[in-house]
Amino acid sequence: MTKLVLVALVILLIKDGFSVGAANECRKLDPCRCEFDDGRGYDLGQVVEKNYNYLETVDPATGDHYLFHPCADVRYLPQNATADNECARGDGYALCRYNNGTFAKLGTVRDSSFSSSENDHQYLVFKVNTTVTSFQLICTPHSDKSYIFIQSQLQAQDSTNETNLLLFSPYACPVTIEEISHSGIGKVLLILLFVGSFTYFAIGSIVRFMYLGARGIEVIPNLGFWKDLPGLMRDGARFLQNGCRVERAAPDPDSYDAI
Repeated sequence: MTKLVLVALVILLIKDGFSVGAANECRKLDPCRCEFDDGRGYDLGQVVEKNYNYLETVDPATGDHYLFHPCADVRYLPQNATADNECARGDGYALCRYNNGTFAKLGTVRDSSFSSSENDHQYLVFKVNTTVTSFQLICTPHSDKSYIFIQSQLQAQDSTNETNLLLFSPYACPVTIEEISHSGIGKVLLILLFVGSFTYFAIGSIVRFMYLGARGIEVIPNLGFWKDLPGLMRDGARFLQNGCRVERAAPDPDSYDAI
């Protein structure tokens, strides 16, 4: 019974290791990129084309203009903008809002982060004090340009300091990130399993060979357990399928209980 429970726990740990490694947040590598544990992620490095300075959209309800560059702080402004304004000061802006000559810096690249919602939507979020501006990443693989729009329906219902925009782009699609910064939990568990197994068999075999005089297959440590392992794995799987309850099998006809 103890071995059965032990094998069942091993199966659960291995299963949980893979599930935890798959379900995770997209970690920010730099202002343009984030990465999941499986090596996939988002790369917004080409959202703004080289011959443009920023992406722009207008809120039809308020007339506010939004200027956006996800990868760098820039100082580019419309031609009719005055040189002395909040968005042009310091290193510039990654997100700027203006209307009737009034400018507000909504964030720099240091203020951005990637986040995921419960329904697996991905966002690039700028937060400055209590002001939050989020871009939902919408994958458009058949388009060759990127666009931003105000999410007007959500804006009408939102009375907080949060502004919601949509980023439609072929670069808002998940891709394989070449730079793997962290190993997934599942990968770490597998590496530890292989290293531990090799150490166990190597040291155990040497001890049995040199000090106990074992030869041939007998040098394998705990040989009886390994011979029984396939059956234990089968019993462990059945144990889990039955809700961690032991099956009640009919007694052997020749046993004392049957008599």
